[in-house]
Amino acid sequence: MRRFFFIGFTILLVAACSKFTFDEANRRAEEQVGLGNFQDAARIYERLLEKYPKDERAVGVWLQLGDIYSESLGDVEKGLNVYQRCIEMQPSSEAARLAHERRTALFEKAGRWSGMVEEYTALLKYFPSHEDVSKYRVRLGEAYITGREFQQARTELRGFVEKTGIPADLRERALFDIGETYFLEGKPGKAVRFYYALVQETPKSKIAPEAELRIATCLEEMGYLGMAHKFAEDARKNYPNKDVVDARLKGMEKRGRPSSQKKSPNDKKATNDKTVTKDNPVIDKEARITE
Repeated sequence: MRRFFFIGFTILLVAACSKFTFDEANRRAEEQVGLGNFQDAARIYERLLEKYPKDERAVGVWLQLGDIYSESLGDVEKGLNVYQRCIEMQPSSEAARLAHERRTALFEKAGRWSGMVEEYTALLKYFPSHEDVSKYRVRLGEAYITGREFQQARTELRGFVEKTGIPADLRERALFDIGETYFLEGKPGKAVRFYYALVQETPKSKIAPEAELRIATCLEEMGYLGMAHKFAEDARKNYPNKDVVDARLKGMEKRGRPSSQKKSPNDKKATNDKTVTKDNPVIDKEARITE
């Protein structure tokens, strides 16, 4: 009986709102959102959009409706579709920009990197002068990394770091990301250039310790154990999880510890390079960030 009461109440509410003006119906919907009646609010908004499809204020209603479906009701696909309607109505509006951002968040949560690429590309196209355009460029590169499209990621990110006047935090993030593309491809000699450039430019950056640990890993793979150990020790000073660095240091020490067996001349450099320092020409050569 109680169920039928609520269904009847909803029908009456929606019917009543059809007689209201745009502002009155919008206010009724907002009241239902405040009460936590998201289904009722969605129905009112949908009825409002049916009655005033060409009202310029409708673009904001589409955005609100998308928020209800994607956030309050957990219907991701419906939310994506509603946000798209918002974008199609006024592609260059602020509501459309926010709808693109909402879609990128939904795609990222679902692990759909191609959708992220599409949305960030649209944001760069339609909002080239927006204050967040640099962030969109870096996020586009990171979306390509998620999809393991490393060369395309580098194309986006290298063009970004070569510009002047870009935000420092985004530049260091882009440098780290370019390093990641090479690191994930198994090319430590190229990856270390970008990690090192980040550390040299912004040694107090929040991601500098992570970059130093990445440098240590790359140098270890390249056979420069002494220098790798030094970078790992530097990373440990500010690294949030020191156990991770300690484990890495122990692994390096074990790898570099002389065994009782006779070593060949080729083994000497790989296990006993204690004279190599951070100022060694090897790291300087690898630190260049141009191909």
